[in-house]
Amino acid sequence: MVLKDKLNKIIGGGIVKKFIILTVAIIVLLDILTAAFMLSDLDKTLSEGLNRRGNVLVKHLAEESSGSLPYEDSGNFSRLANNIMIADSEVKCIYMTDAQNNLIGNIYSKDFLLDCNTNSSATVGNIIDFKAPVYGSREGFVHIGIDRTSMKEEIKNQTNFVIANILAESVLGILMAYFAGIYLTRPMRALLKGAQEIGKGNLGYKIESGTTNDEFQTLSNAFNQMSNNLSKNMGELLKLSTAVEEAPDGIQITDTDGYIIYSNKAIKKIFGFSPDEFKGKHVNEMNVDPEFASAVIIPSIKEKGHWVGELRVKRKDRKEFPILLTTSMVKDIKGEPIAFVGIIRDITELKEKEQLEKQLLQSDKLATIGQLAAGVAHEINNPIGNISVYTQMLLNKSKDENTKGKLRVIADEANRAALIVKGLLDFARQSEFKMESIDINKEIDNVLIILNPQLKDIEVKTSFKPLPYIFADRGQIQQVLMNLLKNSIQSITENGEIIVKTLAKHDHVEISISDNGCGITRKDLDKIFDPFFTTKEPGEGTGLGLSISYGIIKNHKGSIEVESEVGNGTTFTIKLPA
Repeated sequence: MVLKDKLNKIIGGGIVKKFIILTVAIIVLLDILTAAFMLSDLDKTLSEGLNRRGNVLVKHLAEESSGSLPYEDSGNFSRLANNIMIADSEVKCIYMTDAQNNLIGNIYSKDFLLDCNTNSSATVGNIIDFKAPVYGSREGFVHIGIDRTSMKEEIKNQTNFVIANILAESVLGILMAYFAGIYLTRPMRALLKGAQEIGKGNLGYKIESGTTNDEFQTLSNAFNQMSNNLSKNMGELLKLSTAVEEAPDGIQITDTDGYIIYSNKAIKKIFGFSPDEFKGKHVNEMNVDPEFASAVIIPSIKEKGHWVGELRVKRKDRKEFPILLTTSMVKDIKGEPIAFVGIIRDITELKEKEQLEKQLLQSDKLATIGQLAAGVAHEINNPIGNISVYTQMLLNKSKDENTKGKLRVIADEANRAALIVKGLLDFARQSEFKMESIDINKEIDNVLIILNPQLKDIEVKTSFKPLPYIFADRGQIQQVLMNLLKNSIQSITENGEIIVKTLAKHDHVEISISDNGCGITRKDLDKIFDPFFTTKEPGEGTGLGLSISYGIIKNHKGSIEVESEVGNGTTFTIKLPA
């Protein structure tokens, strides 16, 4: 490991290291192949040369020794053998054998052992035995033993030379590959450093492209252009991100199932939850109606691409408030939906302002109508009274039943007119009330007892929380409760249900009266508190009950609100200061 680390430190890693290894491997492989070929050729050449020389010498000796065997002319053979051995230092022995390979005469050599069973040229140790028949004789053979040690030494020297050459070329190859690798990979290392700088966030980092006019320069120029584009785009993205993050309205991004991915800073101001607390939650969790988003908003966005509307949502402290939600779909480059983005605006102040303006307008309207009603009531009260008196007198005197029937109609209509006048006078006299400490829960029970005969087919559910006593006009509060409960009773057709709830808030008490009646249309909701406005059949109401109730609650510094949906019933909510 230490050697490997040192090598890595010297030659580096990556492409340079691979380049060096590949280059050296190729050089060594080529040298080995070349050396193998050269040494094989050298061995073959030297062996063939030695064989030619041995064969020439032995044939020459055989020719010179023709016509006689060593025992016939031993002096001649001895002289020839000595001359050959003196002339050629590699000739180590000379002798003759008969046809049965038996030695004839002397062996002219030192320390030579002959394999007598060899019937052809043989090799013993480093000695190669060459033989030839004595010319003109069938009984003998001349043998010359040549030492091949010098040939082996030559091959060994050549082998060492080749190995040294391979090592030298390998070292040279390493050096050449190293410097070539450094030179060739310099642009790559520059690109790598550039990529690392960009990875660290140093957008806009540029590398030297040089003037090589090759692929590396083209790649460097493309890298610099990319880096410049990244810097520019990131700058624009940062501006956009800052604008989104600092926007006064809340901005949320969800996936296509409604789970929150991102929330900006304004979300905490609106809901009380930090962006991290919201992350991963479903939008249903913040709605008062926990199913509305899944049932209405998300399907609408998927179908139409957007949804705009008002919602009631909950803050972190569970307090409800209204928002205006504008949502749209985000698509990828293929046109596939990948997310929803929603802009959330808290419209609590706007709604309060609208409600205040509506209340002021309603108060002005009621005050004007009240003044008119008081004057009209006084003007027509006496004529109606006279009509009632004289009609009763005529009924008492008349004996004709037909006439009496017509007089009774006049009397009934006069009485109805008198009730309307009384209602006008009550409406005009709303400012006259007596304040005292009352228990709202008890007053509701009292009104329900009075209305009990009308509640036979209606189930009444109550949910009363402990309430503080409030200062109010007992009679007027009972009148309001009576009006609202009567409206609920009259709106119910079958399977009726009325729910009355009370609860205490920190600065007021709240009363809600809900029914499952026919409900009120949206266009009628804005006129529901107007005097003489009614949705009942002619003769069933004067249209003053809710107007009077509205005036009473306003005189008590409270508020009355209505929520209704056709077919799903109506809820009136009264808030009175505690």
